[in-house]
Amino acid sequence: DIAKLDKLFLSPPSFIRSSDPGINRGDPYNSLPIVGEIDVAAKKRKERKESAIEVGLAPQFFEVGELVGERRQWNQLQKAERAREAASEVRRAFNIYTTNINFNRDKYEWKGSKEEKSKRIRDERLPTAADVIRSDLDARDLYRNQVQTALEDARAEYIYQKKESSQDVSNFDAEELLRILKEAQTAVDKWFSFIPDDGIKSALEVVRQEQA
Repeated sequence: DIAKLDKLFLSPPSFIRSSDPGINRGDPYNSLPIVGEIDVAAKKRKERKESAIEVGLAPQFFEVGELVGERRQWNQLQKAERAREAASEVRRAFNIYTTNINFNRDKYEWKGSKEEKSKRIRDERLPTAADVIRSDLDARDLYRNQVQTALEDARAEYIYQKKESSQDVSNFDAEELLRILKEAQTAVDKWFSFIPDDGIKSALEVVRQEQA
């Protein structure tokens, strides 16, 4: 009935408890201004050397200055993201998980064929560990955004249909609402596909224990 739909769309349950971990979004430079950029530049040179990538002296000379600009931009993006988290508990819940993932920043497991790996090495296109981590996080954030957008659209559609139907369930046109919710489900499934099965089983077991 309308009361149950109101509770679902207008007063959704909380995803976060006080005992849950918080957002773990540290400064990637992990040091004072300029000092941190110099350290990051040194790490980048090491990664390029390990991947046999030569960029010349001029780009290296300006690299620290570019990193200063990147750090300023990163701080601005994080400030904006904190505001979005405050406005959406769903987004904050996703971010709590993502920002607490522990990646191995020194190596990764190649999932492609040996032939493809050899070709990438010859073409100097083998991704670094940092590249792989960045790609992984970008994909997770993409699906997070799709989930949030779909849920916001679903809420707006519900409010519209509730008004149009004069709160009479028999006059409620749910076709568009169901389509949007299916989009949200697809995005959620894709986001969860990044989590190992063992991790999902462990989480479900914790929930079952809490509900017992």
